[in-house]
Amino acid sequence: MRLIIAGLGPGDFELVTLSALNAAKSADLIIVPQVQGRAEKILAHHFPDAEFAHIVFPMVQDAQLRHDRILSQLEELRPEWENTSCVFFPVIGDAMLYSTGAYLLDVFKELVPEIEAEFIPGISAHSLAASCAKKFMALGQEIFAIIPGTANPEKIRRTLEACDCAAIYKTTALRNIRELVQGFSKIIRVDFAGIPELERITEGPSALDDIHEYLSVILLWRN
Repeated sequence: MRLIIAGLGPGDFELVTLSALNAAKSADLIIVPQVQGRAEKILAHHFPDAEFAHIVFPMVQDAQLRHDRILSQLEELRPEWENTSCVFFPVIGDAMLYSTGAYLLDVFKELVPEIEAEFIPGISAHSLAASCAKKFMALGQEIFAIIPGTANPEKIRRTLEACDCAAIYKTTALRNIRELVQGFSKIIRVDFAGIPELERITEGPSALDDIHEYLSVILLWRN
């Protein structure tokens, strides 16, 4: 059995690779992450008649709890995947960056030790966010950091001090962001990048106000 983990890009229906679409089309079963929702919408846009199995990824830090919940759901779905040769699992953004596919693969390996994994990359949210803002990120010898807002605050602080520019994901988790980004001359927040009806770009100090959207990326430049 093969498990294909494919990045569908950051949300725009057109920013998905042909490789991902072709893999989805040829798969025996498509399992979509129900929490994200956007991945299913992208596939449904391209394949209106497609059917999907669903799995919920608990948004918790407890690795064992997350594992157990994924395991119980895969056991429930066993009749759908057990006799298939190829399962397709899409994620928003890039398949290899902050990917729920990693958790799914770990559990599948317990259930199907001989499983073969394949990966299809996708456009990351920070790449689209910078494109929407029409601002280049790292140039020349500049150091670029990708930071999850859920990380240890001290670790975030040290990373920001060491880099020239950065993209911060999961911004709603940050509680002292103004203190952390001191020293950066340019700040841009992009909400819902790639979703035209919701996309919003805020520049300057006000980009740090009212951060309450999970699908937001903050971009920082020191110069």
